[in-house]
Amino acid sequence: MQIDDQPQGTHMYVLTLQSERGSVCTLSGTHTPREGWTRYDLLVQLRADASRRSPSMENGTVLFFSLEPNTL
Repeated sequence: MQIDDQPQGTHMYVLTLQSERGSVCTLSGTHTPREGWTRYDLLVQLRADASRRSPSMENGTVLFFSLEPNTL
C-alpha cells in the first residue's frame, strides 16, 4: 500500500546528521540508485542533498545511516 500516488524507490533510507554547532537533521525516504552505485555513493549524494536543503549540515557528522531494500 502506498500512502500517495508517487512511485517509491527500490531502497529506503534514514540519515541523521549533526552540524558543527550541534543541530540535528534527519532525512528519510526512498531512492532507486543508479546502476553500479554503492552504499557509499548514495550516502555521499544524501549528504550533498542535506547540505543544499540546510547549509549548516555541509560538514555534518553522520550519527545514523540505514539503507535497506524497500520491501516487506
